[in-house]
Amino acid sequence: MSPDKLIDYFSFVVQDILSQVSSTEDLQSDANALDLINTILKTLDRLKATVADAIPEQILKEYFGGVDQGTKLLIDAGVELKKASALTKDGKVRKEFQSQMHLEAVQNIVEDTMMDLNAAIRTAQKNAKASIDGALAAVKKDITNGLIVGDPRKVIQARVAKSFADNGLTSFITSDNKRLPLDFYSQTVVRTKMRTASTTGAVNRYLENGVTLVKVDEHQPTCHVCAGYGGMVFCIDGSDKRFPDGPLPPYHPNCRHTVAPYVLEFHSDDEISTEQAKWKGFNVDKDTRSASQRKAYEKEQEIRRIANQEKKQFARWQMVLGPDCPKTIGGFRRMKRQNTVRFQELQSEYRGIIQGISRKG
Repeated sequence: MSPDKLIDYFSFVVQDILSQVSSTEDLQSDANALDLINTILKTLDRLKATVADAIPEQILKEYFGGVDQGTKLLIDAGVELKKASALTKDGKVRKEFQSQMHLEAVQNIVEDTMMDLNAAIRTAQKNAKASIDGALAAVKKDITNGLIVGDPRKVIQARVAKSFADNGLTSFITSDNKRLPLDFYSQTVVRTKMRTASTTGAVNRYLENGVTLVKVDEHQPTCHVCAGYGGMVFCIDGSDKRFPDGPLPPYHPNCRHTVAPYVLEFHSDDEISTEQAKWKGFNVDKDTRSASQRKAYEKEQEIRRIANQEKKQFARWQMVLGPDCPKTIGGFRRMKRQNTVRFQELQSEYRGIIQGISRKG
């Protein structure tokens, strides 16, 4: 399972759980509510098992893919070495690359990735159960106090749906109290750890060939942190005190930067001095981008924000509206962006249900 397919699988599992919640009838029954909770917990257990199968293989491929990319960049830089690929055509690691350095690096990244994803799934399980239990307890209290008017089953369904949409699959809470849903958080972890594996593989390949200096690549658009580190030279083993030994990318979640070998023999003293001088007065907090570069990055981020907001809105609608909601995020986005009559009808229906829930407590 490729990284993209694993990310898609997380999204599929989340949508499946939302569908389970919206389609469960008569949650006033303790047995039905318990069945729903157990079904969600089992679904997330299966997700955990799938992750355990997929992550080691993918980290291995990304790491040794980085080794191969490092080999190519070393050759491009003029370093003489054997033109060997780390991976065979069927994805096996060649014996000459099965050194302790490489295998330990892979194992460490696999363990870190599994720790993050397993913790996220456990947190989602805990929050899913708490959301359902909490919503049911609140509604039952309202029923006892005579605050529910009409069919209590529909009220319970709507209240559980709203509670679950707001908190049900939270997998991580940030230091500023932002709740990150499981599919978003897992996507961030997978992509960042895969980049870590690739970059680590390349760096270790450089060290194998006696190359201790690397240069961070540059691309646009980018954030101010990456713009600061882009084009800077590092010494990856601390042997050359003219250059710092880190940090190396990724610099943040979803960072796309990597490093290429910087071979002293192929650079003049003036060129090396120029690279060294870049570190004088270096301040990663200073935004060195031009106005147009900042604007391009902000535009890219705005597109991503809109897409994420639409995903969250789709999840909320799916929970509350059930089968009336479009089946896929793609269908929802098309309907919303075209502002169809059907979209306006569903929007009105959703707002009516939410307002009704709010009035009932």
